[in-house]
Amino acid sequence: MVDMLFESLRKAQESSLQIHHELLNYMTQPWVGTPNSEGASEWGRSMQRRVADMTVELLDKHREALDTTYRAGIQLVEQGLRLSQARSPEDLRQGTEDLWRKMVDVSRQQSETQLREMQRWAERSFELTNSTAAAVAAAQNGKS
Repeated sequence: MVDMLFESLRKAQESSLQIHHELLNYMTQPWVGTPNSEGASEWGRSMQRRVADMTVELLDKHREALDTTYRAGIQLVEQGLRLSQARSPEDLRQGTEDLWRKMVDVSRQQSETQLREMQRWAERSFELTNSTAAAVAAAQNGKS
């Protein structure tokens, strides 16, 4: 049972890490189609700053998610260890049900948090992409 608990927590952490890794890779890809005008260097610095800020924020969220996962994992392990002190089969059954309920709850909460963060990141990325496209269009119109 404890092996299943650790396996479930490991899978949740791997999933969290994979999502954040993919998002970070996307965020740090070089921008294509930057404007070639006099304001390009200022625009480039501004864009780099935005991407850097979003990346730092993403890493902070990832750290918070890992901290939360570890805290929940420790609590679940402690609760699992207390099962050995059950005085009757009924106490053991009830404790095991509570443990599994909590474990499912932690997994659900972590998944919901990841989904919300991914949605928030996608919205900000689209906003950044739209502002980039607008800046490129404005620079191209200014060249003509």
